[in-house]
Amino acid sequence: MNDANERTPRRYSPDEVSRIIKRAFRPGQEDAISHQDLLEIARELGVEPDRLDEAIEQELAGRDLEEAREKWLRHRRSSFKGHLWSFFIVIIALLLINIFAGGGWWFQWPLLGWGIGLAFHFRSAFFPDERQIERGARRMLAKSRRGRY
Repeated sequence: MNDANERTPRRYSPDEVSRIIKRAFRPGQEDAISHQDLLEIARELGVEPDRLDEAIEQELAGRDLEEAREKWLRHRRSSFKGHLWSFFIVIIALLLINIFAGGGWWFQWPLLGWGIGLAFHFRSAFFPDERQIERGARRMLAKSRRGRY
């Protein structure tokens, strides 16, 4: 090793450490490390098995929550698209009824009312706040753990 490298301590972020270990551990198979390999690495680094198990549980819980967040967002956006199609079909039908039935122009009122509701649905589906996403994801995760989703 170079003397300059030994005198200059390098520092790596946790993400960099993770990527470096994955690349160096099994060349050509950077996408996954077996549980046994992870245990061996932890043992060599002096990590207690209980601490490793705790860290694994936290990682899996975080991954499950992130997957639930993504699933919740997909569900909200899909729901909005269904709402949008219903809106177009019904509004077009009401427009045609209004045109052919005569009796004054009333078509704009359902268009306006439903359009306002649709705008709020659009906002909540495509621009939800973090609290809304978190709450929805946790509900979805709880349902899936109970076997209902």
